[in-house]
Amino acid sequence: MNKKQIEAKKLVDKDQYSLDEALVLLPKISTSKFAGSIEMTINLKLNEKQKKEPVRGSITFPNAFGEQIRVLALVEKGDEETAKKAGADFVGLEEYVKKIEKENWMDFDIVITTPKVMPQIAKLGKYIGRKGLMPNPKNQTVTTELEKVIKQYKQGKKDYKKDDSDTIRIILGKTDMGADQVKANFEEFKKAIKPHFEKLGPDSIKNVFLAPTMGPSLKIAVGELK
Repeated sequence: MNKKQIEAKKLVDKDQYSLDEALVLLPKISTSKFAGSIEMTINLKLNEKQKKEPVRGSITFPNAFGEQIRVLALVEKGDEETAKKAGADFVGLEEYVKKIEKENWMDFDIVITTPKVMPQIAKLGKYIGRKGLMPNPKNQTVTTELEKVIKQYKQGKKDYKKDDSDTIRIILGKTDMGADQVKANFEEFKKAIKPHFEKLGPDSIKNVFLAPTMGPSLKIAVGELK
C-alpha cells in the first residue's frame, strides 16, 4: 500500500455515510492519477421468489459523463438513413454480422436493432451475448423508434441490471464532477429503480456502497435509496 492509499484510508473514519457526506469525500479518497468513475454497488438480500424477479432497465442521467458511446445499428436498408442521422457510428446489417462472426469485431459499446431484424441476428448471441451486448427489448435496444433510442444512447444513456449474485452496479459520474451533479444523477437513478424495489419489498436492500475507480469504498445509508 503506497502513501496515497494509506492517506485515503485514514480519511474513511465512519462505518456509514449519508449521500451528501460521501459525495464530498469521494474525490479526496480517489487514488488514481486521472478522474476516476464513481460507482454505486447495491447488494440485495432476496428469497427464492424474489430472485426470479427481473431487475433491469436504462437511464439517461441529467449530467452526462464519460466517453462517447459507440453505437452499432443493425438495420435494413430502409432504416439506414434514419440511424445515420440519429448519430449511430456504424450502420448496416450483413457486412457487420459477417465482421463480428469472421473477425470477432467488437469495436462498439451498444447494438441497436429493430424487431424485424432480430431473427437475422439471433446467431450473434454466441459472440456478443456473453459481453451483454445482445439487443434486448427491455433496455429498448430492440425498437421501432430508432432515432429516439440511438440519440438517447449517444447522449449517455446507461443500462443497469441485477446480476447472478443479486448485485446492481452503476456508474453515477466522475470524481471531478460537482457533488450536486452526481447527486442529481443519483436521484434520477433512484426514481428509475423505485418500481423494482416496491415489487421486491422494503427490506430487499442489504447494503449500498459508493467507490471511486481506485480508492476505498464508502458504505451509504440504505435509507438514501428508499
